[in-house]
Amino acid sequence: MSFYTDESPIIACSTGTTSNTAIAVIRLSGFKDLLSLQPYFSFNLSKTKKRYSHLTNFKNGEQILDNGLLVFFPEGESYTGENVLELSVHGNLLNVDRLMKLFIEGAGFRAAGAGEFTYRALKNKKLSLSQVEGLDMLLNASSNLMLSQGLDILQGELHSQYLALYDAFLKLKAAVELSIDFSEDVGEEESQKLFQDSFDRFSKLLNALHSRTQGNVSSLLSPEVVLVGQTNAGKSSLFNLLVKQNRSIVSNIAGTTRDYISEVIHIDGTNYKLVDTAGIRESSDVIENIGIDRAFEILNRSFFKILIINPFETNPEYLQKLSGVNFDLLIISHSDKSNFSLENSKLNLKNIVAKNVVSASFETGSIGPISSPFASGPMGPLSDFGPMGPLAGSMGALSKSGSIEPLKPSAPIEPNLQKKSGPIEPGPTGKASSAVNTIDEYINNQISQKFKNFTSNNPILLERHRQVINSLYLKKEEFSNKINGIGDVAILSSEVNIFANYLSELIGIVSPEDVLNSIFSNFCIGK
Repeated sequence: MSFYTDESPIIACSTGTTSNTAIAVIRLSGFKDLLSLQPYFSFNLSKTKKRYSHLTNFKNGEQILDNGLLVFFPEGESYTGENVLELSVHGNLLNVDRLMKLFIEGAGFRAAGAGEFTYRALKNKKLSLSQVEGLDMLLNASSNLMLSQGLDILQGELHSQYLALYDAFLKLKAAVELSIDFSEDVGEEESQKLFQDSFDRFSKLLNALHSRTQGNVSSLLSPEVVLVGQTNAGKSSLFNLLVKQNRSIVSNIAGTTRDYISEVIHIDGTNYKLVDTAGIRESSDVIENIGIDRAFEILNRSFFKILIINPFETNPEYLQKLSGVNFDLLIISHSDKSNFSLENSKLNLKNIVAKNVVSASFETGSIGPISSPFASGPMGPLSDFGPMGPLAGSMGALSKSGSIEPLKPSAPIEPNLQKKSGPIEPGPTGKASSAVNTIDEYINNQISQKFKNFTSNNPILLERHRQVINSLYLKKEEFSNKINGIGDVAILSSEVNIFANYLSELIGIVSPEDVLNSIFSNFCIGK
């Protein structure tokens, strides 16, 4: 980035710049002397108190441009580590542009680049690289999990764990040095105990961090919910139901959706990208085939996979294309139509794998269990959840919470779907205080529960942190296995010092330029 070596004073609007607002904040940093800016303020800057708000007019010569507040943060006590002035002005965009132009043309400031204020904070050691990454996550979070972890890395629990690990390393290193320089004074046994205790503490802290890096979290950063099925399955109808607007075209004509469309839906503090894909079928249309290929690409990477099947219009040959995919939910649509049970019983789904199966009408939003077993026989096992029963449609009754009971081996479905606790009527779930009564409520609950399950151990989300922690863990394990065979204290010291490189990278003492470019490309102007 061009601003890496440019130390000119910078200015930016740190609040919204796309529409008029009541108040805007203009931030200036890197000027040498506050009093040199006196011509632009009616307030006597020699009376400025640091971190106090002062009422002032903003001037261009004798012309008053605006009235607002100024706050001064002196060098060493500011966000960037430089002299910083924050101006609260009226947020009309024309007014903001006029004031910024005043300082750029009159006082030698230049417009800041994206993330430049934070880069200066990093350069002046006000933030570490890992804290900058935490700030990046905080500013660009799509879920409460990312918000919390971004803040934890910036100044909270996770940053404290990193510092505690680094402190444990320093004590481990000191124990080794003590063995070299003072072993005769403290005794070999005492030196060995001190070293072992230090290593155990370092290992315990590292193990705790390493446990939070297990599993694939890529789908948690920007989780996608994908709707897949053949043409006329009802994907677009469900899409509109979930986004609560007629966003996707619904038609009886097969192949209406030829490419995917997406909208953001918000569920329990997390933003999900809901994707309606092109119907799966054989087509001579080149554009439609591209859309179908994209559907499979999205399906492979998505967080929550929903397969929708219309029992009145199902081609088993096309359905084979979805074999081997582990679906989170299978919905048999059009349950409000006559002869639904008959058509449902004809379905051949022997190669379809799904955690949960329900029937639904997207016209009414109603949801219900499958009222008769499929003719197909077994659905494949799910490695995450254990085997599904020998009958693809053999599912327990809906619980009072609206969730589907696990599929039971050799459990035939009775007409009234009774449970030991009492009968539940077939079709849509009955009214209950904790019942899920609509298909959109049920889907939202399923998505939310999966996200909670996947994040129950509060996983570390930043990929660079995960890689460094895993590399450090592997090195620690290698060291642990051969520690007793190292007789030379100098070799022991050299092995321990290898940890320093990983820790420096984790905390952010080392700042490779490619890492900086990747991070600051996400920042907004004025931060």
